Amino acid sequence: MKKIIAALLMTLMVFSLTACRSKESKDIVAKVDDRVITINEYEKTLAMYKKNFESIYGPDIWTTEVEKGKSVIEVIKDQVLNNMVNDEVVYQAAQKENITVGDEEVDAQLKQFNEQLESNEEFKKFLKENSIDDQFLKNQLKKDMIISKYKENYIAYLEINDEKLKEYYETNRSDYKKEEVKASHILFKTVDDNVKPISDEDKKEAKKKAKDILVRAKNGENFASLAKEYSEDTVSGNNGGDLGYFGKGVMVPEFEKVAFELQAGEISDLVESKFGYHIIKVMDKVNEIIPFEDVKNQIKVNLETDSYKEKIEQLEKGTKIEKYEKNIKNIKNIKK
Repeated sequence: MKKIIAALLMTLMVFSLTACRSKESKDIVAKVDDRVITINEYEKTLAMYKKNFESIYGPDIWTTEVEKGKSVIEVIKDQVLNNMVNDEVVYQAAQKENITVGDEEVDAQLKQFNEQLESNEEFKKFLKENSIDDQFLKNQLKKDMIISKYKENYIAYLEINDEKLKEYYETNRSDYKKEEVKASHILFKTVDDNVKPISDEDKKEAKKKAKDILVRAKNGENFASLAKEYSEDTVSGNNGGDLGYFGKGVMVPEFEKVAFELQAGEISDLVESKFGYHIIKVMDKVNEIIPFEDVKNQIKVNLETDSYKEKIEQLEKGTKIEKYEKNIKNIKNIKK
């Protein structure tokens, strides 16, 4: 009898512990060392991201497929989780370095936020519907400010001066090569407005017309005037066929190949692409190394960004991270 009672108690204990863990796992989206990120925090943060995206792209953006079988909202859900985990990793690192911000600084930021919000009834309604109160905003502001200080301190520690920037520039000069072409063209289309091929007869006629205009262009007639009159690329045609300066990887391959082979002032033979027959005239060519002073600031930003990213990756490797992605998949309706 005692063995039976003991077995029953053990079963109840295991069930109880399992039930507690199950409930806990449903209430969280991630653990970062000992810190738990709750579903409640996640939902509020996701709502803020969602509101921001809708203000830029409109409310219908969420069902758009961005990759096979995955909509925008699903991608954003994953990204928000990753961002919250990354922020928590950095926040914990900042706490270990005793980086803090005063309550008065946070209160000042919150006051400024609320002042900007004062006349925006629609946004205030959104905050209320999603239970986003001043305490939540204050906590987020404080964390963001501490993370920003951590990043500022890390970047200052790097001491990236002009000497280091110049050294990087000289080592990677090929990355700062500027190769561009300024060209004009006359287009005779072999597709309709829906980019569907025209009939063989119409294509033959387009080619004949293109050959006639090519002869006139090579005989010295004003290229811009011919483009305005005959080009079926109406946008560039209205500007005399001018396409401006462009680098490699911008135009369709057939067009690009010929444009970069021609010398300034030369006119091509007929060039066929998926859009039709082109007559190309190169107006100017640029092949130079961008001066150091023109790219110095961008190099500095790139080095700082890359180094900081590596730092976060190092922090993550030294942190125990558990994600509960299945819980975010169940979040379907975020109030607007």
